[in-house]
Amino acid sequence: MSVEALVNGTYQQFSESDRAVWEYLSQHQAECANMSIEKVAQKCCVSRSAVMRFAQRLGFEGFAELKLYIKMDGQKMPVQNELEHICSLYQNVMNGICEKNCDPLFEAFDLAKRYFIFGEGMVQTSIKKEFKRIFMSAGHMFYDAPSGQEMYNLVPLLGSDDFCILVSVSGNNKKIVEIARKLQVRGVTLMSITKNRENTLAHICDFRLYVDESGHFETPIHWQYESTTSYFILIDILFLKYLDYHQRKGGGR
Repeated sequence: MSVEALVNGTYQQFSESDRAVWEYLSQHQAECANMSIEKVAQKCCVSRSAVMRFAQRLGFEGFAELKLYIKMDGQKMPVQNELEHICSLYQNVMNGICEKNCDPLFEAFDLAKRYFIFGEGMVQTSIKKEFKRIFMSAGHMFYDAPSGQEMYNLVPLLGSDDFCILVSVSGNNKKIVEIARKLQVRGVTLMSITKNRENTLAHICDFRLYVDESGHFETPIHWQYESTTSYFILIDILFLKYLDYHQRKGGGR
C-alpha cells in the first residue's frame, strides 16, 4: 500500500500539524526519505514531536520506519506479469469493499429523496452509466448531471435532501472539486469515487470509495492501456452489500 493510501485512511483525523507535514512530504517524498526528522520538522515549520506523531498516526513506530517505507515505495519493481498484477488489484478492490462497513453510507443513501451523479470524461461516463443501471434495479433513479456550465447551474437546485456521487479518477479535477465544495456548503450528502491516492475530492466528501491504481501498459501498437474494471467490481459489490443491508434491516426503505 502506498503512503498516499495510508493517508487516505486517516486524513479526516489529521491535526493542523499533520496536514503541514503531509503537504510538504507529499511534494518531496524522495528528499524526505533521506532527511533527518529534525530537518523535516524545520521544512514543515512544526516540532520534531509533530513529525513523530504524524508517522505514528499512519501506523509506524516512528519517523525512521516511515522513511524506510517511503524508500521501498519509491523503488517498486516494474511489473513483469501484467495479468498477475491486474488480478491482484481486482482482489484488493474486492477485499477492501467487502471488509468496509458501508452501513452509515447506506443509511444516508436511504434518507435522501433525490440522487445525482457528477463526472466528466470517457471513463467517468462509463462509471456513471453502470452506477445508474445497477441501482435502478433497487428503485433508485440517478440524475446524470450535465457537463460544462450546466453542471454549475444545477448546484443551486440541490439541498440537504439530496445525495450526490462525484466521480473523478484523479480526485483533483478542478471543476469537480469546485462543484463538491459548493454542494458541501448547501448541505448535500457527498460520496466520491477516486483512485486510492491523496486527493482533494475525497477529503471534501462525507463518504469515500477508492480503487487502487493499475498503472499503464503498452499495447502492441504502442498505445497506453489502463484497466478500469476495478471500478465496476467496486460498484457491483457495493450494490450486493446494499441488498444485504436491506435484508438485515427487514427490507423496504
